[in-house]
Amino acid sequence: MSGSNKITCLIIPTGIGAKFGGYAGDANPIAKILSMESKHLLTHPNVVNGAVLSDLPSNLIYLEGYLLDQFLLGQINIVPRKENKIGIIFDRAISEERLRYELNVLNALRAFYGCEIIGWTVLKKPLNCMPQVNDFGFSSGKIENVEVLIECALHLKNKGATAIAICASIPDLDLNKNYISGSGIDPIGGIESMISRIVSATTGLPSAHAPALLSDERINYAAISPLSASEYIAQTFLPSVISGLRYAPQVVPYDLESASFSKSNADIKKVLVPYNAFGSPGVFHLCENLSKVILVKENVTALDVNPTHLNLQFDFINSYLDLVSIEKIKESGMDPSVFKRPIESINEIN
Repeated sequence: MSGSNKITCLIIPTGIGAKFGGYAGDANPIAKILSMESKHLLTHPNVVNGAVLSDLPSNLIYLEGYLLDQFLLGQINIVPRKENKIGIIFDRAISEERLRYELNVLNALRAFYGCEIIGWTVLKKPLNCMPQVNDFGFSSGKIENVEVLIECALHLKNKGATAIAICASIPDLDLNKNYISGSGIDPIGGIESMISRIVSATTGLPSAHAPALLSDERINYAAISPLSASEYIAQTFLPSVISGLRYAPQVVPYDLESASFSKSNADIKKVLVPYNAFGSPGVFHLCENLSKVILVKENVTALDVNPTHLNLQFDFINSYLDLVSIEKIKESGMDPSVFKRPIESINEIN
């Protein structure tokens, strides 16, 4: 591939309290501004998903974390495209009333986006998802009946799906209170990544998860941070997931036959990772073999890791905006304050 086809890869792991991208699509402005300096911007769902909000750059490649890591490792190639056939899996634990609500959302998305949704199915057994924040301070959780999820995902693949959305029932726990205020860990991020990883690892198809949150508590809208606000606009999270899966690439083998029409990890120009969250196998591989990994100092996480203590050749920048020209920032039309933390709530004009 020529230099003009180089890919910028933006990685912000979910559920570890990243200062930028650790909330509800709050890194989307970063993705948009970086896309202006890139032929292609490769990122994963939690960077750009904003529940009902979606504002994706046209050169985005949207790929779940497991497959993204396989791409960085050189195990697969990808072909950017925008004509996916999307299938949806619903958790058996979702009530009939909530299911009808989500199906109305799907019909609205097809009519609005014009995307091809081949159909939906319901798991034979509930996943009984239970999110947790572990002793290390990042989110994890437990899932039951994983075999029915795998069976259902393979069924959709056999029916022609090229991308899969999963909507699982997840309790909205007390763990959410700090997250809502913009100061804590996303308590469901870990379990969401587990669900999509299972689906993508077993099918080889891009996937993304949209939770159906369960809560009996009244929401205190005055306490919600702008960073997490998009999750409290409506009940559904499917709009941003379906929108993103339109931009999911075709996954092909890493071989000579696919080299002429696909992109490999050799097409990566740079990989941007939070300052202390760089531990994926794919990132280590690129750091050791291609020296393309850049750690962003302003984006710290809950992980207790110091990159300067490791014998690895990272590059460092202070801010994501260090990679963007002043002209591009002005051209974007975005409010510069969204690139700073904290983001303040909008004030009343007297």
